[in-house]
This record gives sequence, structure tokens and C-alpha cells, in this order.
Amino acid sequence: MKRFIGAFLTASLMFFIVACSDDKKETVKPADKPLVQSAWLQSSLPDSTVAYVRVPTAWFLFTGQDNGFKLAQNNEAHNEQVKAIQAALNQNILTHLEAPVDAISKLFVEHMTSPLEVAFVQESAGKPMPIMVYATRFNFADNKTFNDTLVALTADLKAQGINHTANDDGTGSFSMPGAMARYQYDAKTQQFVMATGFATSFTVLSNVMESIKDNPQHAMQDIESQIDSSGKGLFGWVNTKQIMPMLTMSLPPQQLAELQDYGLDQMNAIGFGYGVSEGKTRLTMLVDMPKVGIRDFIPAVNNDFDIKTVGTPRTMALLSIPTYEEQVRLFNSINKAKGDNASLEELNQQVVEKLGFSVEQLASVFGPELIYFRDDVGGFTATKVNDPELMQQMIDSLVKNAEGNYQVTKHQGKEIHLLEFKTITNDKFADLSNATPLSFEKTLSKINSRLYWTIENGYLIYSSVPQPLMERASRRPSVSLAEWVKEKQGQDVTHSLFAATTSVRDLSRNSYHYYLEALLMVADLTEADFDIMALPTADQMDFAEYGAVGFKLDSSDKYLGVELTFEQSASDILFAGGGMQTVAVTGILAAVAIPAYQDYTKRAKLAQATVTANSLKSQVAYAQAMGESFEELDLGKHGIGADLSTAEAIEYVDVEDGVVTIYLNPMTFGNGYSDVYAKYEPIVEKDIIVGWNCDSNLDYKFRERVCGF
Repeated sequence: MKRFIGAFLTASLMFFIVACSDDKKETVKPADKPLVQSAWLQSSLPDSTVAYVRVPTAWFLFTGQDNGFKLAQNNEAHNEQVKAIQAALNQNILTHLEAPVDAISKLFVEHMTSPLEVAFVQESAGKPMPIMVYATRFNFADNKTFNDTLVALTADLKAQGINHTANDDGTGSFSMPGAMARYQYDAKTQQFVMATGFATSFTVLSNVMESIKDNPQHAMQDIESQIDSSGKGLFGWVNTKQIMPMLTMSLPPQQLAELQDYGLDQMNAIGFGYGVSEGKTRLTMLVDMPKVGIRDFIPAVNNDFDIKTVGTPRTMALLSIPTYEEQVRLFNSINKAKGDNASLEELNQQVVEKLGFSVEQLASVFGPELIYFRDDVGGFTATKVNDPELMQQMIDSLVKNAEGNYQVTKHQGKEIHLLEFKTITNDKFADLSNATPLSFEKTLSKINSRLYWTIENGYLIYSSVPQPLMERASRRPSVSLAEWVKEKQGQDVTHSLFAATTSVRDLSRNSYHYYLEALLMVADLTEADFDIMALPTADQMDFAEYGAVGFKLDSSDKYLGVELTFEQSASDILFAGGGMQTVAVTGILAAVAIPAYQDYTKRAKLAQATVTANSLKSQVAYAQAMGESFEELDLGKHGIGADLSTAEAIEYVDVEDGVVTIYLNPMTFGNGYSDVYAKYEPIVEKDIIVGWNCDSNLDYKFRERVCGF
């Protein structure tokens, strides 16, 4: 009795301690303001817009969006740490770049708070050169601060023949021979817009800017909403219907004929991008095109299936089977392109002779959807039975012609069908009567193929063995597969020729941990004062238990499209399976990010070398125009090289007989040559320098910076 009382008191005390404990899981609240704001020009495009491009900010991958990382990348602790990385990037890297690259980089990295948008607006019908409209948001507190920054940034442009006028109200303009620009910044909305054009006028630019107003019915909106409704991701759109007349006029007759044969001259629009829509991240390309040309051979699909699963499904793959008429047209077209005279009718006749029914009958009985799914019981294949009577006739014919056996058994009131037939029929071998019992032919002839299925709600549900079907009958399927695909996986497969989607347990949780590793690496690279302990844990994020990854190829009456779907980002593909994650992230960083940054800094240094070369070329041209012979046009003579200052990128310079040579620092630009140079030789017509030829042994990817090609 004493032992019982002691145990009871101990248990009661432990229960009391647990019940009174205030160690509850803390929840993370979203930040008041996201790191990146949505684009604004995309909802205000004029109807005369022929193309649009949206380029994300440098912080796009670190900002919360309506996907699996909605809260993980948009809480105050996270944003504070990313801001620390931003500050370190400005202080430790951007400030060490040479002018004017440092100021330009700072403007876009520190002050730009929304994507850079570029719209190509047609001034009038038939005019080949569109007006380009640039738009973004800057975080300047007032118009004067913005103006002061822009004036300082463009101070050196006047020497290059570009005049800049800035006004106190945030408006301004640029003018140069043959081109001009007009801009406006509104500190209240933080919206910046600039219209530019060649061979135009300020009146035209002003009219285009005034035409930028709310336009939710613009033709681009439907495509954009399917690709990136967040307004923060990468997105591009081309109104091919408007530009095609100009394009066809410039094409050679043969290429124009090919374009028309494929029906590409009747395309309405193309859209592509990487962004967030309907709660998932998507990498998508859509083509708006009528059913002409190549689309004649791609059926327009309208899937509609009603299949139930046992418990929540985990995987689904769908193939929409073309009708027999579509199969004939596609088969004949492929053979015609190959120069083959075979037709599907011939194949159809061979099937009839062998099995007793035709391909056409097979196509009419089943489909159009052929679906594989996996649920709590196992994996199944399903298809709709359109004609049960014809299906039974085909089974009878298969039994007769393929040495088959068909039977039906019941399990808990559910019919389970079995169709069994020889994998290799006797006629495949010349004579089995004389074969030994253990011979290959004899052994192989014993193997049977078996198909087990049930019929549920008009659908044939197939399994390779009967046990999954027996368990399925016992557990009563109740979850709609179509609703799971649409609501949980974020895929609309109504018009999918092919689609596949799977859910991965703890995908968001695991991706979050790898994302934190990536943040640490970026913090190391920028030398940021970064506190990893300040960031929340995964259980504070309320992540979904499962995350989605999918792919689909769509064909509707209007669109042809391809799409990859992710729970939070494209990195889900790397991290879904676990293992090698750190290696993958490090490899990507080493293979892409670091070399790209190194190339960027080299190009920035070459910009200063180009300034030095242009200065020397100007001095040579001036001395020659003043009557000096080319033999006299050497460094140190006639003002050539006066007040010359060389940058870090330059080893030394030389001018001889008017030829300007810039020798670059081999430690920075060395590519196997002891001397790395850019050489400029004057082009002379009628004793006057009219241009310059450039030669360089720089790596090809850097020659454009110094030579323009």
C-alpha cells in the first residue's frame, strides 16, 4: 500500500510540474515590412506595350513570398540579419570598387527596393523603334536626396556629350546626340520611372509616361498571374502578335516560309519566368498560340478524373492519351518527316491479326487519362473505362489469341479481376517439344504476365499483385486525388499532356536548415556581423509537414506551356532527397557565384583602362588634326600622355606612330601571355583619323569591355 501511495504521489507531482510548465513553443510573427517590394509598372502598362522584362533585385532570394518560406524569410530576426549582410556588402566590397561602378552598385544594391522593370512601348503603329520605359522603387526619403545622388552619379557624363538636367521636384532629363531620356521620382510612393528613345522628342517621352496608368485588363496580366503573381520574381513577356508584322518583313523568303509552316507567325504572345503563384514557386514558360502549324499535332487536353485514395496520396503521374485520330495524324507526320511510308493503319491491322482487336478500339475504351498514384496502401495505375462491353470483348479476344486466362474473385464484396497470359507465346520459338526442361526457351515459355484490377466509379484501378487491391477494398478510399493535386501540390492538371508531382516529408524544414547554411556562407564572404543564433528554429515557422515538387506539360486551346513547381525554391530538387546538400550548395557557389564576382570586378577595372585609352586616343587625334605627322605621334610628344594617370588594372601605356597600346596587369588579367594588352590603331581617311581598330589578347569575355566586340 505504501508503494502504491508513493508511486501515486510521484506521478501526481510530475503531472503537476508538466501542466504548470510555461515552456511553450514560441511562434514567429511576420515582419511589418518585407525586404523587397513588388514591382509596380507591370499593372500600369499601356496597351501599346510590345514587350516587358522584370529583373529581380539582388535580395530576391532572401525575401518572404507566398510560398513555403513565407514566414521563414519574412520575420524581424531574419530581416535584421539580412540587413547586416547588406551593410557588410556595401562597406567591405562595394566601397572597394572603382568609380563609377561603386556608386552604381550601391544605388542598385542599397537603394533599389523592387525589381527593375523594362517595358518596350510602341510610339505608334508600324514604328520600328519602341520607347523603352524603366521603372523600379528607390528608398530615398525625399526628392532632393535622390537628385543629389543622381547628379553625383552622372557628373562625368557631360565629358562624353551627355547633358543631365535635374529638377527639385524629382523630374529630370538626359540628352545626347540621337537619343534622350526623361525621368521622374516620387518620394512618397518611392516610384521611379524613366522613358528613353532614339530619334524621338521630349514630348513623345512625356506622352508615353503619362500613358502609364492602372490597366488591370492588359493582355499580359493573364500570363503573368500564372507565372509570378508576386511581382518580385523574374518575368518576361513578348507580344509577338504586334511585333510579328515587322519581323516577317525583315526575314528572307525561305525563313519566312518555315515560320509560316510551323504556324509561328500566328503566335499571340510568349511568357516566361521564375516566381511565385498560388502558394508555390514556379519556373514556367507559356506560349499563347492558336491550333495551327505545330500545334495541329499537339492535342488540346481537358482532363477530368474522379479517383479516390486511401489516406493522403504522396505521388501522382498523369499521361493524357491522344485520341486515335490524333495518333494517326501524329504518326503520319513523324513518318513523313523521316521519309518513311509506314502508316498507323498498317500497325493497326497487325494488332488486329495478332490480338483480335484494333488500336483504335483500345484507344476508344480507355482514357484519356492514364494515372499512376501512390497512397497509404501502395502504388496503383488507373484509367477510365469508356465502354465496359467493348472492354470485355477485348479481354475475351486476348484470352483466345494470347493463351490467356481470365477470372473474377470477390473480396469483401469487391470484385477483383485477373487477366493472365503467356509473356512469350509458343509461336515465338520454332519447336519446344525437343527442348530440355531447363533450357532457356522452355523456362521462358513458363513465365506468365498477370494484371489485377478492380472497377471503381467507372475507373480501372490496376496493381501487379492482388494484395493492394484487397487492402484498398477493406480500407475504403475517400480522399480525392484531383483535389490533393490542385490544393496541396499547387498543380492545375486540367490541360496537362503529362504531369508528375510528389510530396516530400519535412521538405520545408530541411530546406530551411540548408538556407541557413547558405546565409552563413554569404555572411562569411561579405564579412558581416552575423548572428545565426538570433534566427528562429524550424518548429517556430509552422512549416507544412510535406512539401511539393512537380512538373507538367500543358496544352489547352489557348496555351502551350511547361512548368516546374517547388514548395519554396528550385533548390528543393537538390534537398528533397537529403544528402550532399552542403556539397551542392558549396559547389554551386564555387562554380557560379565566386567566378561571376571575380569576372565582375575585372570588368570594373577594365572600365578605367578604357577611360585611359580613350583619353590617349583623343590626344593623338587632336595632335594629328593640328598637322603633326604620324611619326611624331608618340607618348610624351605634342601633349600625348600629359596629365596621364593610370589605374590599378594598367601595367603601363605606350603610344608610337599614333598607335595606342594599354598593357594590363598580368597578375589580374594573365591568360598565358607575358604581356596582356589592348592595342588601338587609327583608321585614316583623307589624312584624317575617322576611327580606331582594336586588337587584344585578353580573354574573349573581357574584350568587349575594351574593344566593343
